[in-house]
Amino acid sequence: MNEPVDAGIHTLAAPYALHALPPDEVSRFEEHLEQCADCRVEVDELRETAARLGVAAAVTPPPRMRDEVLARIAEVRPLPPRVASGSAGAGLESGAGAGSGPDSAAGSAAGRALRRWWPRVATGLAAAAVAAIVVLGIRLNDVQSDLDRSQQIGAQMRQLVGAEDMEMVRVGEGDTSGTVLLARSLDVAVFIGDGMAPAPAGHTYQLWFMHEDGGVVSAGVLGNPPDGHVGPFTARGLAGADRLGITVEPDGGSPQPTTDPVMMIDLPAA
Repeated sequence: MNEPVDAGIHTLAAPYALHALPPDEVSRFEEHLEQCADCRVEVDELRETAARLGVAAAVTPPPRMRDEVLARIAEVRPLPPRVASGSAGAGLESGAGAGSGPDSAAGSAAGRALRRWWPRVATGLAAAAVAAIVVLGIRLNDVQSDLDRSQQIGAQMRQLVGAEDMEMVRVGEGDTSGTVLLARSLDVAVFIGDGMAPAPAGHTYQLWFMHEDGGVVSAGVLGNPPDGHVGPFTARGLAGADRLGITVEPDGGSPQPTTDPVMMIDLPAA
């Protein structure tokens, strides 16, 4: 006979998905996860949302970072390659007695090779750009702005996920989807959209809190996503809204909706 399930264990899905549970709770929740399809779905969706947040906060290295990194690479002595056969330390030992001539030539060759391959490796270097900025002592306002935004998003999400009443709603049709994370105790909702078609020229998407009595309050202008991705967009003033709607409005937004919603999301009851 199955033991009754503690109803509170379902609330551990969010901290589990974000690796915020202590080890003893992880083991207990993973046992529950094997039996609970709803929790498995919620964990998958939360991890997908967390991945989107990471992408949204990614930092792209500025163009002049390339020259700084290339200049430093020419000064760094390259490590010898690891050899597949032989002992694990053979590759390192074989380079221990190498002369300065080959090392210098290898360093120059590495610099030339990186210049040829830069367009292909730029994406990989983006993740290392922040560390490189610290090492090189470059003070870049645009990078600092991105870092500040990343920290702000992280703080908002930690607060939201930590709320006892945090809930997530997701709707989709075809390639278009919308995800809302909300906590009424914080009076906040975070919207993430995917696969959204660009708004017509001179127009933008606008988010609305909609109430059962017919009241509509603007939650902010989402902009016009050229790549179909919107957010994460934080909207405050959730109050007693029971739906979240998105309409197409003239640039700058409107005091009240002027078109029918292109997306409507029913929110959990207060």
